[in-house]
Amino acid sequence: MDRKIRSGLKFLWIFFYSAIIIAWTIFSAAVDGWLALCAGIFSGSFARKIARAWCIHLIWITGSKLIVEGLENVDRSKHYVFVANHQSYFDIPALYAGIGSSISFIAKKELFSIPFFGWGMWAIGCIKIDRKNPRKARESLSKGVAALKKNNISLVIFPEGTRSLSGKVGEFKRASFTLAIEAGVPVVPVTISGTRDIQKKTSLQISSATVHIMIGKPIPADEYLKTGKEVLAEKARETIIKMLDKKIIK
Repeated sequence: MDRKIRSGLKFLWIFFYSAIIIAWTIFSAAVDGWLALCAGIFSGSFARKIARAWCIHLIWITGSKLIVEGLENVDRSKHYVFVANHQSYFDIPALYAGIGSSISFIAKKELFSIPFFGWGMWAIGCIKIDRKNPRKARESLSKGVAALKKNNISLVIFPEGTRSLSGKVGEFKRASFTLAIEAGVPVVPVTISGTRDIQKKTSLQISSATVHIMIGKPIPADEYLKTGKEVLAEKARETIIKMLDKKIIK
């Protein structure tokens, strides 16, 4: 078969495959977002279970495989601040599918404006953060502290603040670690690998991939009251990079 024809067929396959998944994602987000919103009025726990089911199906429909390592490092009866590297929009569904429904996210406020999807985020107790307004960002972190103390859930933060273009771990914003120190809960480093192969930051193309989530051992945040958030942030970042390097070497 002529190379140009093969290239054309490959392009058409990728186009239709991606279009189907995007269409399914929008439709299912509308259904599950509405269900989660209704459930959230009565039970945040039930809303989170609906959200997790959607995330599991989203990973499945891309043809991707999810592998989780290190779940034995966390106690399901306790709550934590999970800090993870950020590669793709698929990081959130991968983490929700892999870690469980007892987590919520601190996410950029723009995501809450997405119809249905944003409703679902509100229903499961996500906290929006305005990255362009330091004062409002601090208020969001204070809400996060209150949520950790009041509710039996853990929070997930992406300290890089944005998705990585190269896949390498960027610098961490130190302010987000104030949340763990003030709430007095352990920080759990989490490494995500493979979501960038499903969808890169600058592309709408969807592909199947093997996604690895590696959960590190909790770092007691109260031990960093004196040394501060900078040292805690660097400790978490170093751990995430080591786990990512270990996965690449494998």
